[in-house]
Amino acid sequence: MGKRVTDLVKIIIGSKKEIKVAADLTVGTGKDSEYILENTEVERLYGFDIQKEAEKEAKKLIGDDQRFIFHLDSHANIEKYIKEGLDLAIYNLGYLPGGNKEITTKYESTIKSLEKILDFLNKNGIAIITIYPGHPAGKEESEKIEKYLAGIDQKKYGLIKIAYPTRPNNPPYIIVVEKN
Repeated sequence: MGKRVTDLVKIIIGSKKEIKVAADLTVGTGKDSEYILENTEVERLYGFDIQKEAEKEAKKLIGDDQRFIFHLDSHANIEKYIKEGLDLAIYNLGYLPGGNKEITTKYESTIKSLEKILDFLNKNGIAIITIYPGHPAGKEESEKIEKYLAGIDQKKYGLIKIAYPTRPNNPPYIIVVEKN
């Protein structure tokens, strides 16, 4: 089990048979968006990031694929842009790889976004959250997100946590939420 959590995310995405509408709520360098565009039958992929640098990096990677609809805005504001159900929502929390490590996702906006995303998910739709508790902001974010998710309606949503408990230094982990 030497896989990275990002590899596990790809396996989870690949297990979903029908992904027509998706959202990458933390676009970053665009690698998750690129993977979704290349490996699913997605018709629309909404992307969100607050950093202009992320938009530039993602568009360099993805090109002018018309299915990718990027919004330079917080994932907390998704209701301004998404007016349809989602089959997949993905978060890769933390900071922009290669970017300013002082600019990180914040639990307040992530939880605000999750509250909305859970409503937007179609039946059997999933939200995949990759969490990085190895830095101070990430540790706080992981604790707050887990507390929030522990309170969601278990009759409406299934929840699974995938972690590497024997790896040192608070390794990243994944939480998957599926709408029943």
